Amino acid sequence: MRTYSQSFLYGGEADPKQMKSKFSEVFPTTMVQTVSSKAASNGFFIQMLAAQTLRAERSGSLLAKKPEIDFLLRLAGTSQISEAISKVGSRSGEPFVLVVASLRPLHRSGTIAGGRRLPARQLSKSELHRVEEGALLSAQRA
Repeated sequence: MRTYSQSFLYGGEADPKQMKSKFSEVFPTTMVQTVSSKAASNGFFIQMLAAQTLRAERSGSLLAKKPEIDFLLRLAGTSQISEAISKVGSRSGEPFVLVVASLRPLHRSGTIAGGRRLPARQLSKSELHRVEEGALLSAQRA
């Protein structure tokens, strides 16, 4: 199953809730989530976790009711929603990353984003470990 994702970095002047709402309106069938810029700086890392979430959604095995929350849980490496929000959630007035992920190509997302696209690079050992932790969350739930 092929997945598509894009990640955009915003400074503290943009509002994460407004950007999430804007993208959700334009791309109603995609997963749209904002996270703290401290949570991730590698577009490929985000793509890997988003792919886990989209696969879980397709197979009916999300960690939460919504894919956006599933993604937060995987990114934070926890099964507790409040902990995930505390660890990796975006906050108004602080830099954040907007994540858009879908099973279909994301045409036009870059033209309306306005943020700086996160570079995709090889996973660090730490990022690889976090991707594995995200996958293990599904295994622990099963």
